[in-house]
Amino acid sequence: MKTVAYYRRSTKIQENSIEMQRQLARNLSYQKALIIDEEFIDDAVSGRTKSIQEREGLCSLLTKIETGEVTNVFVYKRDRLARNALDYLHIFQLLKDKQINVYFTAENEIPIQFSPAGELIELLMAGIIQREGEQIVERISETIKANFQRGKTPGNLPFGYEYEKQSKTVVRDEDRLRIVKLLFEAINSKEFTTMRQLTDYLKEKKIRRDDKNWTSQMIRSVVSNPTYMGLRLLNLSGETLKSRYDNLAIVAEKEWLVAQEVLETLTMTRKKAEKDKVHFQLINLAYCKECKTPLQSKKGIKDKKKIYYYSCKSHKINVEIEELEQKVLDSCKQFFKELLKTHLPAFHKRHNNEMTRVLQKTKDEIKQNLHKLNQRLERTTEKWLNEKRQYEKEVLEANLLNLYEQIDKQKKHIQSVEDAILEMQESVEDEISIPDTYNFKDIYPCVLFEDLVSKVEVEQNTIHIVFKHPFLTMKEVLQTRVS
Repeated sequence: MKTVAYYRRSTKIQENSIEMQRQLARNLSYQKALIIDEEFIDDAVSGRTKSIQEREGLCSLLTKIETGEVTNVFVYKRDRLARNALDYLHIFQLLKDKQINVYFTAENEIPIQFSPAGELIELLMAGIIQREGEQIVERISETIKANFQRGKTPGNLPFGYEYEKQSKTVVRDEDRLRIVKLLFEAINSKEFTTMRQLTDYLKEKKIRRDDKNWTSQMIRSVVSNPTYMGLRLLNLSGETLKSRYDNLAIVAEKEWLVAQEVLETLTMTRKKAEKDKVHFQLINLAYCKECKTPLQSKKGIKDKKKIYYYSCKSHKINVEIEELEQKVLDSCKQFFKELLKTHLPAFHKRHNNEMTRVLQKTKDEIKQNLHKLNQRLERTTEKWLNEKRQYEKEVLEANLLNLYEQIDKQKKHIQSVEDAILEMQESVEDEISIPDTYNFKDIYPCVLFEDLVSKVEVEQNTIHIVFKHPFLTMKEVLQTRVS
């Protein structure tokens, strides 16, 4: 039977931690007249965020204990084994079942006892070591909140501001802020009815964001940021904090609010312009039956009004856009209703299963990102705890602030994906009922055309619609033509 030792340190910044634990273990082993046969090490591994399975050294140790190869274990303190209460109790139960002699090398660590009273003590100790880890995070969180409220750590700064490490203050880049001020003035002037007009104006005046032209997304991101009216927001663990930074303000609150209203108007105007634009939905789907060439989109005048039509000049085919597209749309609806009756249940189940798989993959990717962020948070927390210099401590606090914001966003993202997965899974189990009438209001004609129609062959008086599945055809009579 072996005598072994286990060492763990959370981050690499604790330079002497492993060596210190090793030396204490050797000193105590000499006193106990035991020789350490093997050492198990987890270097720069968090006991709070890493599970037992993710700690190679601990896994190897527990495996050897389970197989009966270990009798004595030297370890610095309980929290070296685990920071999570359930993990620690699992390890304790294994140590108890195998009657392992555990020697703590820290002076004030009380010994493990496998008696009923000892089990109660270990249950309490499990809660204590987990709470200690949580309190570290809570203390840092409270420090971040306090510094944010005092204006010491403003978090991620938008365009025009930088954090000056030497002076420990936020520095204004007046050249960039002049550009932002110009954006607010341009938007609040209400001279522009679309975002495209505004971006074209900025391009014409050669007003750029560093070496890039302003895009609508860039403009919205900047103008909608409350920092420019001197208000900073911090989302920390689901709580939104507000702090005034009046020295950062470049516009009054009233100007900022007006700009938000105008932004919404520009967005609505742009969407309306897109809606009013005429789209030929059957381009590359509609053909002349005689010459087999695609019909061309044309514009003309009829009864002093603009009209739009599909045309084949060679065979004098001119069909108004409304009639041709409406007939194809009506046929698609009828065909689609038949497909619903025969194919929808199987398609619904297959689609939901596929979407669940995609969502699960997305969730796994987010969890990986969250795991990396938690590792960075753990390392930065350890640095913050061990840092003595005030300037470096404040820099680390700013980094912690940023990490908390990112972690909070990732957690919310995971929750939304989990809700979507649950909805998909519940939907798969539901029976699909096919309505006698189907509402097509939310389906764009172009979607039906692209998914259902193989081609539309047009001649003088009729059209022939060929569907992709199962390649059925329908024949319709044309009534309105352009002379």
